[in-house]
Amino acid sequence: MTWRKLCIRYLQPGKLTSWSDTLTIELSNRCTLACNCCPNGRDRERCRKQHILTLNEFQQLIDQIDIPFKRVFLHLHGEPFLNKELPQIVDLLIKRGVDEFCIFSNAYQIDLTLLEQLLGVIEHRKLNIAFSAELYDDITYESIRKPGKFTTIWQSMEQIDSIMVRHQRNYTVNAIINASTIDTLKDKVPVIFAKLRGMNSLLFNSAFPWPHIPETGDIAGHLSPHRSICSQIWQLPTILASGEVTMCSSDYRGECIVGSLYNYTFSKLMNNREARRFRHNIALRKADRNTICSECLIDRHKQFTRIVKRQFIEKANNQTLERYFATYHKYFDIDDQI
Repeated sequence: MTWRKLCIRYLQPGKLTSWSDTLTIELSNRCTLACNCCPNGRDRERCRKQHILTLNEFQQLIDQIDIPFKRVFLHLHGEPFLNKELPQIVDLLIKRGVDEFCIFSNAYQIDLTLLEQLLGVIEHRKLNIAFSAELYDDITYESIRKPGKFTTIWQSMEQIDSIMVRHQRNYTVNAIINASTIDTLKDKVPVIFAKLRGMNSLLFNSAFPWPHIPETGDIAGHLSPHRSICSQIWQLPTILASGEVTMCSSDYRGECIVGSLYNYTFSKLMNNREARRFRHNIALRKADRNTICSECLIDRHKQFTRIVKRQFIEKANNQTLERYFATYHKYFDIDDQI
């Protein structure tokens, strides 16, 4: 988007008149793990007060959402499967007209009965579900997903896989990768696909630098000296488990909150003075005026992301796999030059 179009769209009216069809709703900001790639493991004492959204609370909140939406992300800074009313919440969303659901989970000893119920409620509707686990290496997994155990996560994933296959559902596994483990992927990735029949894709990412705690990310050699115009503040406003609405999905401390959905409708919160101030600061390239933005690297960070599909793995030979995974080094070798 050009600078002129940006000004016309966001600055002249100052208010949003069109809406995304996607909402993010945090069902819980509690987690079963304290991963060192996450605020729950690195900055727990400064995270928001822990809360699990109840069904009654959710009903109150959904009544305040006065915009149309068809797609929801049901996760954020906690484990969604800790919310025992997840299937009932999904059922309310279906009645509201939602037909696509996106859920991220750490998969670690989650409630399998809850997963069964969830799949039963969603039925034919679209479900994008991803489980975060470094299944390719025990040392990597246990160094990141504390206090998780590698044998336990594999037990959990095999149980989850059995349920997903029975319901004819596919899923993704997300894994953090670093330079030291790339050369093992040629042999280990095909084994993971062979063991998990319902896994359709394996997504590799470099570690993400959270605001205030950039040490969670792989940033050496991957930062631009200039800030871009971050789109999160327009695309990813989030309803927190507390009922408050924040302008940024990375706002684990609650620094971009514009009000409570219990008190105001969603459209009013998105167009109140605070919300407009956040958007204006971003559009005018004065992001540092926003508390969280001044401590954020997202708009400067180049993240490594590669997705490996089952179809590719099943057709590739050893030589093809070796060549493919060798290309991953192009990103991580920058670190060696710093």
